[in-house]
Amino acid sequence: MRYGLCMLLCLQLFCCLAQKRSKTDRLLADFDYAVQELKTQHQGYYHYLDTATVDTQVRELRNRITSGATKLEFYAVVRRLVALMNEGHGSVELPKLMKTKIGLSRSFFPLALRYLDGNWIVTQHFGEADPGLSKGARILSINGESMETVFEKLAPLIATDGFNETSRFEWMGGLSLSLLYRLVYGKKEEFRIRVDAYDTGVEQDLKIPAVKFTAFKSRNAKFAGRSFNYNSFGFKILEDSIAYLSVPDFSKGEIDYEAFYRRHFRTIDSLHIRHLIVDIQANTGGEEGNENLLFSYLSSERLRKYRRVTMMPKPYQKRKKYNSIRLDRWMPKGTLAERGDFTLYSDYYSTLGYSSPDPNHVYTGKVYVLTSGLTFSGGAEFASMVRMSRRGVFIGAETGGAYEGNVSSFNETVKLPHTGIRIDIPIVHFQMNVDPVAKGRGILPDHPLPQTRGDYMHGRNAKLEYALRLIKGSSSN
Repeated sequence: MRYGLCMLLCLQLFCCLAQKRSKTDRLLADFDYAVQELKTQHQGYYHYLDTATVDTQVRELRNRITSGATKLEFYAVVRRLVALMNEGHGSVELPKLMKTKIGLSRSFFPLALRYLDGNWIVTQHFGEADPGLSKGARILSINGESMETVFEKLAPLIATDGFNETSRFEWMGGLSLSLLYRLVYGKKEEFRIRVDAYDTGVEQDLKIPAVKFTAFKSRNAKFAGRSFNYNSFGFKILEDSIAYLSVPDFSKGEIDYEAFYRRHFRTIDSLHIRHLIVDIQANTGGEEGNENLLFSYLSSERLRKYRRVTMMPKPYQKRKKYNSIRLDRWMPKGTLAERGDFTLYSDYYSTLGYSSPDPNHVYTGKVYVLTSGLTFSGGAEFASMVRMSRRGVFIGAETGGAYEGNVSSFNETVKLPHTGIRIDIPIVHFQMNVDPVAKGRGILPDHPLPQTRGDYMHGRNAKLEYALRLIKGSSSN
């Protein structure tokens, strides 16, 4: 009897161990599948780092998948894997059921933050109202760890272009910090934070309870919002010879870009504007061709924008019958597929069907471009064209998008077979026709200027104010 019971316990233990090994094996199989798909579809895999370095980092990530690893922990590993590509257009999504399940867990940090001039500032509160916590408060630590330490631990889960940090700081704010903190630090019922208030500077320790991820809705927001002119399309004559143009994105259908530019550049011409400030500090990109149209109003030069536009064989074979692929004259060339030469210039408007600007309305005066870490993708490509043609002066922060281009456009969605996690793999490599001094960096501003805590609290566009001072200073000399 005793022998039979012992055998039964041993059998149960063996089954448990076998089940754990089986679960771990499934996670490892999904990881290997993800690596294989990234290698065959994503041209960023070995773009920024040498083969040996990337392979070593990938092996180290694989070694994190140990017995007992949960799907959520595995999801964090996959996010790190995609971030190793150093291309900000890739993304990783949990299965819908799992996303719902984790979202209903009361375990999320309830504050939205922004990184402003070295400080993490509270911009919104979605939890229980706390009289000791106000908008603009600076977060010094969470659960005893400094914000510098927290950022270092969360940053590897965010994919960026090249080695740029400005976009990481921008994307870490908002709801991303809450999700990433949950992934790295696990479930928390409450958070101990050390803060100082904006108006007093007095430091204090607070305890704030965790919330569900579903609580991050406008109806639960405790603080009034802040609006800035760079977040919406706009045009304004600031003084007799100075105009301001805000273009917050290049998304298809967001606005009639052709009519918008035609109307305002006609005004610029009729009023003999000598200084034009173009604000793209909130421009994260959009439809290819919209950035080219804006540049066409700043220069009559037919600029060779791209050196090459390429795609790996696997995604090309999947998409070669698409209308846009045929229109852009994609053809296999060596180990890659290349897009036709006629699509490589600044007067290429994609499938948008724009007409070239009236030559009389192409602006020839001075241009000042306002940028931030949110200036990304098509927004960064526009900035690259301005920089490579020496058409304007840059004010603000390093762009989030790389000066030398990106991997974006079409995405291939890969579903990992065992976990159901989805990876969106960008497949088109847009190589700008530039030779950057520092690989993997954005467009560096001629006049670096961060937004400060005070700027945010008072709703100031500090970069615009600086541009006006710069213009007035140059005019008085």
